[in-house]
Amino acid sequence: MFLIMMGYFGYQSRQVAKQQAYQAQLDSIAAAEAYAQWQQDSIWRAEHPEAAAAVDSAATAVQAPVQAPVYSDSLLNSAARAEGQLLTLENEKLEIVFTTRGAQPYSVKVKDYLTYSKEPLYLLQGEKSQLGYVVYAPTAIDTRKFTFQYVPEASSDSTVVMRLPMGNGGYIEQKYTLVKDSYSLNETLSFVGMGNLIPRNVGSIDIDFDAVIPRMEKGYKNETQYSRLNYYFPDDNKPANIGNGRAGEKRFNNNIEWFAFQQQFFSAIMRSPNNFTYGEFKIEFMPKGGEDLMHCKALMQADIVPGSDNIQVPFEFYFGPNDYKGLKAYNHSYEKVIPLGGRIIGVFTKYVIIPLFDWLSKFISSYGIIILLMTIFIKIVVLPFA
Repeated sequence: MFLIMMGYFGYQSRQVAKQQAYQAQLDSIAAAEAYAQWQQDSIWRAEHPEAAAAVDSAATAVQAPVQAPVYSDSLLNSAARAEGQLLTLENEKLEIVFTTRGAQPYSVKVKDYLTYSKEPLYLLQGEKSQLGYVVYAPTAIDTRKFTFQYVPEASSDSTVVMRLPMGNGGYIEQKYTLVKDSYSLNETLSFVGMGNLIPRNVGSIDIDFDAVIPRMEKGYKNETQYSRLNYYFPDDNKPANIGNGRAGEKRFNNNIEWFAFQQQFFSAIMRSPNNFTYGEFKIEFMPKGGEDLMHCKALMQADIVPGSDNIQVPFEFYFGPNDYKGLKAYNHSYEKVIPLGGRIIGVFTKYVIIPLFDWLSKFISSYGIIILLMTIFIKIVVLPFA
């Protein structure tokens, strides 16, 4: 084996040396050709100064700026040009900053947790996430392209309300309510006074949730291996998923109750109480060494009943840790994002490992020490079988 390995390494070294010499030869030829081309260009410029000046002028011409879309509604045109502002809701567990540009969450900080590098733990970060809704009224209105108006008289310490007014007196309203001492955020998207704008053959709206989830752990391989995008069909046994360290995408015309951008220990979940009627999911993992972990994208549809002057579409969000008991308390099968193992191992995990972990965490603050003690315990349990 030793002789084979030494022979292999010697052969590989010679092959690499040959490849490097060949590449150097190609680079030399390319450099010579580039120099010859430069000489020809210089001679042509000297002989044709006017033509050269015209070419340079065309190459450096300033491109006209791309004009923003023009809407027939003057109020929409004003909202498209207006600057946004940031608004904050905060409870005992979350700090959520909203932007009036698109009336959407701007950043989500989970309190009482830090990243491995002792930085505040954010699930959503500023410009790296976008949540938009598209409705046809009668042209496509993408909420991300407009600045909504903050409505202080309808807002409170736990609620923020933003509106996008229309020329006919109607408006689109976004109302977000942060539940007290919870990881929950409730949203109501309303179309008020727009019954004559939304065509009667339009029975749904589009939802586009696009987020880059930051890295939170030291080990890149472990973090990517246990991070994924989950999607849950109503009354199914467990959610399906894509990810686990590999890029993937899926598309469904089925009803989908919720989906989750799941990092190894934390999740951002969006749920439709009336179910999404379509789902298109995509996940990509960022290269090792950067500050971001993965790019998740969900394109969804939700049904509406056109013709009404007060259409309301509710949504629910969870931004927090993958804690089995905490997720199970929501009664929406959120806890199934946590991989517990197969049927037999899953029972042991659910009724032995998790209760033991919770009990030890009452006395020991370090999860590392808890895992060490639990490893010893499991080794003792399986010793007779070994």
